[in-house]
Amino acid sequence: MPVVPSPPVAFPFDTRDHAEVFERLARLRENEPATRVVVASGHEVWLVTRYEDVRQVLRDRRFSVTAHSGPAAPRLFTTPFPSGVALIRDTEPPDHARLRRLVMPEFRARQVHRSLTVIQKITDGLLDTLAEAGPPADLVAGFARPLPVAVICSWLGVPAGDSDRILALTDTMNGQGPLERITAAQREMCDYLAALMDARRATPGDDLFSALVTAHDEHGALSDAELTGLGVSLLFAGHTVVTAVLASALHTLLHRPADLARLRDDPAFAESAVEELLRYHLVLRDGQIRVATEDVDIAGVSVRAGESVVVSINSANHDPEVFPDAERLDLGRAPNPHVTFGHGIHRCLASHLARAELRIALTSLLARFPTLRPAAPQASAGWKGHQRIQAIAALPVTW
Repeated sequence: MPVVPSPPVAFPFDTRDHAEVFERLARLRENEPATRVVVASGHEVWLVTRYEDVRQVLRDRRFSVTAHSGPAAPRLFTTPFPSGVALIRDTEPPDHARLRRLVMPEFRARQVHRSLTVIQKITDGLLDTLAEAGPPADLVAGFARPLPVAVICSWLGVPAGDSDRILALTDTMNGQGPLERITAAQREMCDYLAALMDARRATPGDDLFSALVTAHDEHGALSDAELTGLGVSLLFAGHTVVTAVLASALHTLLHRPADLARLRDDPAFAESAVEELLRYHLVLRDGQIRVATEDVDIAGVSVRAGESVVVSINSANHDPEVFPDAERLDLGRAPNPHVTFGHGIHRCLASHLARAELRIALTSLLARFPTLRPAAPQASAGWKGHQRIQAIAALPVTW
């Protein structure tokens, strides 16, 4: 009797357990490095899990980011942005290069270095508030959540008083439904950005949004859709992943006293520690999606033109061919060529900023509260109901 193949599994997997996710990815890497899965939009696509294959897809121009942006195309999220919003993640050269040139100077390492005092000031303010309130405290609500949004708002020129609104809209847009609620939040975000851009026209400032408005109005370097799309991309993506990484990193360190003490006692150790925490943690539950524009052989299979491919960043970051003893958290790991920020021309614009925030957040928190520890030592992490982000809901601590 012929063997009937099993139907493709849903991806991301139906678990948020760190060990179980990486066990399943390891089995795929070893036995079926390109396999068929079903993504959030209901489409069947290829899933690629080995490090070198993931990098190949991300840098190979035969895999396009634009072909999946239509309303009927395979997607890793249930609700596409409304028409009239041109997200930078969905653009190809030469438009992609033009858009990145407009904003990239603001995110280079040298510019981020000049802004360290701003990040430190925001961090210290949040720590002052925690200290004044006294223990116990929730490090997600009081630190990991407000810090990244405050930094990106300051960077972009968003009024500090609007951060709670931004967080609420982001939560809804990242949520699991109903779809009407997600769509309404997307529209509200676009309307908010349109009003903010108008305010920057009336009163320009020394911020990135003011510069984008000038590029649109005076130089014709941006269309209306691109201006809105850049605003959404920078504001929406500028804090969600950093919050998730910071919360997960703190949860892990608080349950690993030796690593926590090493980082607390040697702040210079933070640079390598941050890279390993970025590599190790499950943050984006799925990955990145591309569409083949011609037939391409990858991971032992032939991907046909028009087929979609999802690359698992998490699996690539745990590939033992690149990261020896990959399931072990080694805060001194070197080299550490993780792909958490992507690879190729679509690599994350804000990677230098994210690294700086994480380093300052971890070292400042541990310096201020050297006896920091879990309020409930055996408590397991609870997760927010996000579609794609692995986000810890709360992290109760004392000191």
